[in-house]
Amino acid sequence: MTTTGVRRASPPQAVQKVREGVFMVQVAITESPSADWRRLFYDAQQEVPPDFAPRSVEITGTFLRFKSDPASVEQKVGVLDKWMERASQKVAAMGGRSEVQKQKTEELTREAQELSEWNARWAKL
Repeated sequence: MTTTGVRRASPPQAVQKVREGVFMVQVAITESPSADWRRLFYDAQQEVPPDFAPRSVEITGTFLRFKSDPASVEQKVGVLDKWMERASQKVAAMGGRSEVQKQKTEELTREAQELSEWNARWAKL
């Protein structure tokens, strides 16, 4: 995980029309968030607008998606930025990743390296 934590990596994009005047809006984020980050994103927020709760935001891989009318997209993206910053600060304060997450990351890295070695061996077949 970077020292700056999870943050927005793209401007908002409408990806689907939900109904008249309401769109599914998506923003890319810098990394796929950890379980701790997700929990903090959903549960540790202050200043929650009545029409935009953290739980209304879907986190899928490196994307956040939410429903919005065009007029409030800018405001909601600003709120998302604050929520992401807060979750990232809290994760950093917890010492970053837990031991289990470190092991999982190391395991995934080893696995990727093994796959890469096999693919290099098979490249000329």
